[in-house]
Amino acid sequence: MGPIDDLRRIASQWLLVLIVGVLGGASAWAYAISLPTQYLATNSIFVTSDRGETTSELLQSSTLTQNLMQSYAQLATTPTVLKPVISQLGLDTTPQALASRVTAVTPLNTVIINIAVTSQSAAQAVVLADAISDSLARTVLTLAPKKTGSVPSIAVTTVTPAQLPVGPFAPDTRLIVLTGLLLGFVLGAGYALARKVLDTRVSTKKDLDRVSTAPLLGMIGRKRRSDPAGLIMRVLPQSAPAEAYRRVRANLEFLDVDNPPRSAVVTSASARDGKSTTAINLALAMTECGSRVLIIDADLRRPSIAELCDLEGDVGLTTILLGYVGPEDAIVRWSDGLDVLPSGAVPPNSGQLLGSAAMKTLMQRLREDYDFIIVDSPPLLTATDALGLSRLTDGAIVVARYKSTTRQQLAATTDSLDAVNARILGIVLNRVRERRTGLYYGPLKAVAAASMPQMSPANKKQIPGLLGRQPTTDQETVTILKSKKLPRDVQNVSLKH
Repeated sequence: MGPIDDLRRIASQWLLVLIVGVLGGASAWAYAISLPTQYLATNSIFVTSDRGETTSELLQSSTLTQNLMQSYAQLATTPTVLKPVISQLGLDTTPQALASRVTAVTPLNTVIINIAVTSQSAAQAVVLADAISDSLARTVLTLAPKKTGSVPSIAVTTVTPAQLPVGPFAPDTRLIVLTGLLLGFVLGAGYALARKVLDTRVSTKKDLDRVSTAPLLGMIGRKRRSDPAGLIMRVLPQSAPAEAYRRVRANLEFLDVDNPPRSAVVTSASARDGKSTTAINLALAMTECGSRVLIIDADLRRPSIAELCDLEGDVGLTTILLGYVGPEDAIVRWSDGLDVLPSGAVPPNSGQLLGSAAMKTLMQRLREDYDFIIVDSPPLLTATDALGLSRLTDGAIVVARYKSTTRQQLAATTDSLDAVNARILGIVLNRVRERRTGLYYGPLKAVAAASMPQMSPANKKQIPGLLGRQPTTDQETVTILKSKKLPRDVQNVSLKH
């Protein structure tokens, strides 16, 4: 991950960052209004020395006074200075508590002491500042060196009396709120970034690339709640998810142009990833180009193909493997070009049946009768049946569920297939949000153009003449072609893409 990826992750969670930032500002505002209002009053006293008669003595006396200024400033917060103030004003406090509200500083190379006092009352702040400066002056005169006749050698004068504050000194609500907003945005951005970094669920092609080198065959969008129930290729054949299944079909066909796969086992990492519905919809998409397709329910642990297709599943794959019936008696014609072989009775030894010589012989026989065979198998992290089936087919299609399958689960699935030298045809990311799948729905002209060389030159020239004009969209081409009596190779290739 680079800085650009970090910014994109944060930007994708902008609403979370905004909410946390606003909460930070609101919390800071609540904290600010809970603080008591404070007023600040300041005054300044000037310390001079008249000790000495010559210039040299006056210079020495001035240097001594400057050296003592820090000590005099420290006296302002001592009980010696503050106790008389408490007694004079009748305050209900202690010298330590009052000292926490008093600050005395001496600017560098000066003989001035600035005294600042905070209080919840503006008038009291002024009274305290003046009282403390008077008490400090008396204490300094008491401790200062004496001249002849017990006269202090230092004079202390108030040069800037305390003034009534025009407004509160604290709290600075604006600064506190801005600080809270800033901290909130920082915490929100940090949480959003940590949430994305620590989230191992598969959601993008980059997540797949980090796990496996297998190609992404397609991203299938989820069906909306308002859509009718049923398999998407039958109830909504013109929807975006249906086009995504056609894209998976096309990608399989062009996976190996010289030796395209004719059979595949469909598996997933865990249950509820949508492998069975993916297998059926993919089979329906293949029949649109005139292929004879067979789907086999080899998930002998939790079979679902018969239920999804609304078929009786008592006679099926297990019945054939046990030798009770032949394939022609168990295979059911479900739609034009698509046959279904249900699972049959659920056996206690599904792994042995699927790995038997009878299963191998059955697959070899069925490959002679069908253009493509799709085998639905159990999830790989639940059972290892798919490993043996992947060796009987041309490869495996792994279905991962968007923001459900983790990278660890997908890695374990692909590693298991690699361990038995099984070919991974690709990965299908299922139930993706439509705004993401839209990024992968491109024009079909490129695919159609790649398929045109399969037609004869004479048939290529027939399309514009039969249509009467040049179609503006691919969908218009498909609609018109369905109503025309075109040569079979023109119609198959055109309707296919």
